[in-house]
Amino acid sequence: MVRGEPTYDLQELQRLIGQGPISSSVTKVAREGAAQLHLRYDEIVEAVLELTPGHFFKSMESEKVPGFWQDVYHLQFRGKWLYIKLQLGPDGRAFVVQFKLK
Repeated sequence: MVRGEPTYDLQELQRLIGQGPISSSVTKVAREGAAQLHLRYDEIVEAVLELTPGHFFKSMESEKVPGFWQDVYHLQFRGKWLYIKLQLGPDGRAFVVQFKLK
């Protein structure tokens, strides 16, 4: 299932990701995607903080955890078009679920 509107407030996700420990807010899949692009943890956060509502692409239901939604953004960052997937967990923590080339 896909929605055309964000599920989560982008500013809240950015606040949570920007202030939290990076290692707990970025999934292994996202870290691996960033590594393939030669980007560090802090650059993942930097890219997320650059997102605006205009970068929103779609909101989709999680494949691994039905009932949870993930917002997808496309952003040009350091000359590369990125696919960034964000989610708010049941415990109120925000996650970068995916971070890869679009």
